[in-house]
Amino acid sequence: MEASNYCIITTTTDSKENADTITQLLLEKKLIACVQSTVIQSAYQWQGKIAESEEILLHMKTKRSLFEKIQTEIEQLHAYEVPEIIMVPIAGANALYLQWIEEETIKA
Repeated sequence: MEASNYCIITTTTDSKENADTITQLLLEKKLIACVQSTVIQSAYQWQGKIAESEEILLHMKTKRSLFEKIQTEIEQLHAYEVPEIIMVPIAGANALYLQWIEEETIKA
């Protein structure tokens, strides 16, 4: 099992409700094996101004081959006009964890 076939996808959203909707749909469709969520403080440029807000950061564990499907789902569900959807390949991980991700997600 090659670690490089797996990834972590991150997105941020402005509400627990939107985070829960994204989480539940992706888990139900078996596009992801796991989600970790954290409340964070963000500062960013938006429409020519510096903005600050509290957001929820989602870290989703999955296969790289599912990225486009996950991206499409997030874009349809997301509350933001320009959502963050970033895929970070996994360079290394324990084999049992990768096997678990493999078993908990759809074949792609």
